[in-house]
Formats: sequence, structure tokens, C-alpha cells
Amino acid sequence: MWLPGGVYFYRLVTLLILRPLATHIIHPRQFLEPENLDAFLERGWRPTGQSIYTSDYLRTDDDELHGCLQIRLPLKNFSFKKRHRKLLRKNKKRFRVQHQRARQPDEELLRVNRLYMAEHPDKTREDLEYNVFSDTGQQVLDTRVLRIYEGERLVAFSYFDVGRRVMYTKAGIYDPAYSSASLGLYTMLLEVEMSLHLGLSHYYPGYYSPTFPAFDYKLRLGAMEYRDIPTGTWRPHSIGSGHDPADPLVINRQRLQEAQQALTEVGVRAQFREYPSFTGRFRPVQQGENVMLDAPQLLLIGRPLPLEFYFVLTYDNEAQRYRYDVVRTANLYDMRVQVLSKGGTPRFTTPVVVHNRIVESDSLPLIVQKVCERVEGSSKP
Repeated sequence: MWLPGGVYFYRLVTLLILRPLATHIIHPRQFLEPENLDAFLERGWRPTGQSIYTSDYLRTDDDELHGCLQIRLPLKNFSFKKRHRKLLRKNKKRFRVQHQRARQPDEELLRVNRLYMAEHPDKTREDLEYNVFSDTGQQVLDTRVLRIYEGERLVAFSYFDVGRRVMYTKAGIYDPAYSSASLGLYTMLLEVEMSLHLGLSHYYPGYYSPTFPAFDYKLRLGAMEYRDIPTGTWRPHSIGSGHDPADPLVINRQRLQEAQQALTEVGVRAQFREYPSFTGRFRPVQQGENVMLDAPQLLLIGRPLPLEFYFVLTYDNEAQRYRYDVVRTANLYDMRVQVLSKGGTPRFTTPVVVHNRIVESDSLPLIVQKVCERVEGSSKP
């Protein structure tokens, strides 16, 4: 499994004008001002621990790929649904709530986390301090913890980050013995209630996936907005309207299949491959190392070149541009990668870095032309 890590650290002012890449992570080295967190979330970034990352794609623990979309709950004129008001009233009579700035996790938090991890090993992590402190021991986000008690017994807690006008929830953990009390949902409802009390404009519950239902519960909080990847704008999300947002992974695949057909028509060998190792961009690297390929799928053009170099064609959903690159092996091994997806789609299993970008364009005919020029007599990367 890849460990979260950083590729580069930029000055904060530079970060705020960068558009999100399909997969990227950054590590602020000083406290992130609340309005800057607002700006990151608005532009499609989101917290993980004490870092900020972006990803339009999801790689699950069973090594399957899915598209994902960031969502948020607008709080202007918001009101809770009847069933949510009922749950709030019921649980407030039974449980008491504490809210404070997040510190080093204590034993009662660790105890509940161990119970939850035993039941849901893929939904939390053993090192709770990851949510609170960076690798260098800093707290660069305004991270807070919400604790739910029955009497003196802690039964649930959540971590969330607060900006100037927004709140981002990043972990909700509960004792499985209390699952009938819907404590995971309850902590989110309390966070929304707190956001309303603070006069915030939006509550961000992270992302959901059109093809991976584990996160669908977030959409039931209220009338959500989703971030449209190509335009970078936020649009209303209507459940069951027949006009659901397009799946980023499906769009990416369609564009590559269009390119594959165009290349096949001119006699160029182009093999479609999933590339699960795109998550390698989250691993820790040394300053100056080359950037790993940022794409969940690719076309493998022609035959492998000498010294483990390859021609690959990828598509950037946000920029709406094709990228024709020479890549080379990253001298890494992805322990999780499977040769085929569950549906039988072949995978490109070698983690690679971009050695040279030949061309980037939104014009498929131009891409086909450049591929033909390079493939015909190329023996060197």
C-alpha cells in the first residue's frame, strides 16, 4: 500500500492559484489561515490528516478503480430533514457532547477506535494522531474533535477542520455496540448544527463515488452540490433525477477509447490499460525526484522501448487535454496491484515517472499525427 506523502512543497500563495491535478498532495509547513482552507476546498482540494490533497479517482482496498466527485452542503436557508431532527432530539436526550481543539489522542479515543477498527478495518487507521499532527509534529489546520458520551463512557467521536466560512469533516468513529443509535450520522448532524451556529456557508463531507456506494450516505444529509471537474464550478446534485454527474473514470475511459480507435485506423498499436499505481503520487519522495504519472488509465503505444521506457497516452479530465509522454520505470514495486481488474481489464503494473512530454493538446488529430511521427522510427526515448 502506498503511504500518503508529498511530492513538492510550494509557497502558499502559489498553491492557491494552482488548479487541482488529478492526483496530488501538498504539505503546508506553517499554519494554514482559515480563509486559505476555504479557498482550497472551493478549488477541489481537501484535507487528509494535516495535508491537503486532490484526487478525482479512488483506488479501493480490493484494488478496483472508481471515479469520485467532491461534494458540499450549502447552509444558506438549510433546514434538517424530519428524520434527522428526530435523531438529533432522541440522541441529545441519551448522550452528552463535548467539543474541543484536537490534541494528542488519549486512551478513550484509542479504545473506541480499536473497537471500530475491529469491525471496519478499512474505514479508519490505527494511528489517530495522523488526523491531528503532521509527520513533523505540527498542526497546520484548525482541527477539532467532537466527543459523544453515554454517562462517562465515550461511545463516538469525529475529527473536523474549520475554515473561515466552511467546515470539513474527515473522520467519524463509533463503538459498534452503539450502531443502532446511528452515531456516525449523528456526529455529522452535530457538525452541521455547529456550522449553522457559527454562520458558516458550507459543510464539506468529502467525496462520493458514482460506482462505489460506500459513500452514498453523505448525499442524504441534504441538497448537495458537486464540483464539476472540467469547469471547476459547483452545481446542484439531485438524487434520482436521471441527471446524475458524469463519472470521471468513465469520461477518462471514453476519451482514451476514442483515441485508441483513431490510432488503430492509422495502423498504430494502442493498448488500453488501467493504471492503479497512479496512487504512487501520494507516497513520500525525496526533493528533486521525478513526478510519477498522473492518470488512472492509459494507452500503451507501440512496443516497449529499450531500458524500460514506454510511450503512453493519457487524458486529463480537468484540462480536457491529451498528453503523449515517454515514461520510464520508477524502480518501485506496487504490492497491491493486480494484473487484471475484476472485470478482466488488463493493467499496466509497472509504476512509472514521466521522462519527457512529447505533446499536450485537446486536438485528437494533432495527437494522432504526433504519435505517428514518433512511433515510426523511434528507438530512443
